[in-house]
Amino acid sequence: MTAPPIVPGPPGPAPADPGPAAPGPRAPKPLAHRIRRWIVVVMVASFAIAAVAGIAVLLGGATSEPASKVLGTTALTGVFSVAVLCGAALIGRPVQWFGWITVAVSAATLARMLWMIWVEPGWDEDPFKLTITMVILTGACAIASLLLLLVSHDRRSVRAALLTTLALLALGVLLTMLLIWEVAGDEDDVYLQATGIVWILAALGIVVLPVMSLLLRTPPPSRPVASDTGVQGPADATGLSRASLERIAAAARAEGVTPDELVERLLP
Repeated sequence: MTAPPIVPGPPGPAPADPGPAAPGPRAPKPLAHRIRRWIVVVMVASFAIAAVAGIAVLLGGATSEPASKVLGTTALTGVFSVAVLCGAALIGRPVQWFGWITVAVSAATLARMLWMIWVEPGWDEDPFKLTITMVILTGACAIASLLLLLVSHDRRSVRAALLTTLALLALGVLLTMLLIWEVAGDEDDVYLQATGIVWILAALGIVVLPVMSLLLRTPPPSRPVASDTGVQGPADATGLSRASLERIAAAARAEGVTPDELVERLLP
């Protein structure tokens, strides 16, 4: 006796589309990023307080010595806050050690200037030389910090121009320090001419280098086009899909940096 044939029933409902996966928890921001943020917050808050005090003095019409000290404090805080922010821009990058040096030198110079204003005005020869030396070092470190943002540029010519400009800047500072501390005679015309030429060439590099970095930047590769099947193929030889590249770009936009800078920060 044969078994009756099995008749297939109606097909069941298709499994529901799970939809896009829920985004996972955001990774904590790097320590360097948090430190840089706090430096910016502290310096902006300090300058804001000093600015409010200066405005109050001006509106009050005070012309006494304390009022002049408050205005001087406001101006100095603003100037040296910019120098600190230049150094903070390097934190989290390959040459962040120089950024820390710039922050320390700028803070020390600001403290020295405020000490001279409020506690002990030292306009004698040696204290004055020390103050001028610290001011020059602060300015040079701030400029060098901004230029070092180009240390990872993709063109060798830009990196070579960067090293040349930094060398001229350092040489100009050294020659000036020798003049200030009277190690080199200020009556030597050849020495003065050489110092002036070095500073002119350094200034030329400081102006031209950012323009070179913009004109000689290698354009980014074209983005891949999704296939008709909706499958995202690898974007390039790295094997990253278009979706991964878009996530990296979105994270970089959220941090206010380029995708290359984000990857360099997370994977030094």
